[in-house]
Amino acid sequence: MPSGFDGTGWGMSSSPSARPCAVVRLTLPYPPSANAYWRAARGRGLVPSAQATAYKAAVARAVANARVRPLAGPVRMHVVVYRPRQTGDLDNALKVLCDALNGAAWLDDEQVVKLLAVRKDDASAPRVELRAMGERHATHEEAVTHRRVRAERAAKARATRNRNRMEKARAKLRLSSGLRLPARREES
Repeated sequence: MPSGFDGTGWGMSSSPSARPCAVVRLTLPYPPSANAYWRAARGRGLVPSAQATAYKAAVARAVANARVRPLAGPVRMHVVVYRPRQTGDLDNALKVLCDALNGAAWLDDEQVVKLLAVRKDDASAPRVELRAMGERHATHEEAVTHRRVRAERAAKARATRNRNRMEKARAKLRLSSGLRLPARREES
């Protein structure tokens, strides 16, 4: 663990009242590649792949087993990613990891304000070791409210996307029915 990870040196005051008081420590499975995380779905753009869904479920199980409550406020995290082989980008692993931890280790990954990430190799036990610190743990009500607001935002975005698709289809239909090419004249 780097020196100063206790809160000092991480953009926070050294006074005890300003230090984060909530900590989440987890050991998680190694994430799938960000390239395999999404798949194209006809008419719906990119959606999480089966591999992504399985990883999110594995992370959710690990979080539940560790009895972790989501962090509230700004989050600082230290991550050590142990790769199974000497390939793979650290930033791709972090994106997948942060997505999987939304609503579990913190309410939303937009809360992460500091990140220290280290990449190591361990073919025998690929994993991610995470230590995240925040001001406090979110209350049950905050977590429920955040999930509800997020679901409402997603539903609104879906409705807007579907409305735009319908308008585009109607415009295309009007355009195609209004344009008629003149009949070809036969030259004599």
